[in-house]
Amino acid sequence: MNYRHAFHAGNFGDVLKHVVLLELLDALHRKPSPVHLLDTHAGIGLYDLAGDEAQRSGEYRFGVGAVLADMAAEKQLPRYVAALKRLNPELKPGGSGLRRYPGSPWLLADSLRPDDRLTLCELHPQDAEALKRNLAAEFGRDSAVAVHHRDGFEAIKALMPPTPRRGLALIDPAFEAKDEFEILSKAVLAAQQRWATGQLAVWYPIKDQKSIESWKSALAKALKSETLCIELTVRPAKDARQMSGSGLLVINPPWQLKETLAPMLEFLKSRLIRETGGGTRITTLVKAG
Repeated sequence: MNYRHAFHAGNFGDVLKHVVLLELLDALHRKPSPVHLLDTHAGIGLYDLAGDEAQRSGEYRFGVGAVLADMAAEKQLPRYVAALKRLNPELKPGGSGLRRYPGSPWLLADSLRPDDRLTLCELHPQDAEALKRNLAAEFGRDSAVAVHHRDGFEAIKALMPPTPRRGLALIDPAFEAKDEFEILSKAVLAAQQRWATGQLAVWYPIKDQKSIESWKSALAKALKSETLCIELTVRPAKDARQMSGSGLLVINPPWQLKETLAPMLEFLKSRLIRETGGGTRITTLVKAG
């Protein structure tokens, strides 16, 4: 309950998560049939990079700031930069004019078409209310968007499978509890059991790469659908006391996601790596069929 994403908004973990999320949404929207989108740990949805928290941590400068400083960003990451421009009309090549950063709820709400639905869960009561206000201010009050003040892991059991059945769930906990990875694994398996055809995007921090590999290996043995693993580390992940990278598991990935993301990850690698030994990679954790 002490975690506040405002200190971390726009950092390298956000950049990776949101670049991948936008590609998943684009793939879903290639078909005209409606989708249901779910964010289990939503936060407040919108962050002020000029605010005290962001300025005190400065993390966004080495994330979205480093990406936008490259004039090739719009060409390499067209959907990501376009979303930032919609939120920041004054945004210029090189990154000047960047004031606000979108959380995943903003990106999901921004993608909605007629008949699509969006469900957002946030446990912290003040953040849940802020999320409602932020989305209403940006998009108006929309009956297709439901904000739940509830635990995201509990919501997986209650809300899956959603209606319509086609869609995506983003599972992105704060990782405050010591057994968060164990809790996460149980939630992912429950989600897959309840919504076998749904796409799942599961974000996780990388501190000690060996521990992450052990966790992924154990989870892979229980997963029943094709799963890709997408990771970015800004430094060698050997110190359990600091986040050196992050990753996403994408369960039931769209066709050719790996090929689509490969050049984007190369660009992110060129902009975000801070020490020798960092890098990006896409691997198949569970093969199709």
